[in-house]
Amino acid sequence: MSSENTESHPSMLRGHAEYIAGATKETIGNLSGSEPWTSAGQSEKSAAIDEMRAARQAGQGETQNPTVAKAEGVIGNAVGCEGMVEEGKKVGGS
Repeated sequence: MSSENTESHPSMLRGHAEYIAGATKETIGNLSGSEPWTSAGQSEKSAAIDEMRAARQAGQGETQNPTVAKAEGVIGNAVGCEGMVEEGKKVGGS
């Protein structure tokens, strides 16, 4: 019962994890020339962005800890997630 309930609610953490997984697949596809991997990665990134937007609208996503925010910005730069970079700038000041 609790796992069904959890899956129906948007999660910022799950969105970030899905974005990173999608970015990884897209990169593998680009490096290997595999269009299915590239396409799957792009689709996963798009779904992850939707998940993060929904989580933010539900009141999640405002990082208050400057150390966490800075780490989020660094990871965002590494994987190309603009939302993570912006969160890092808001609180982390970088």
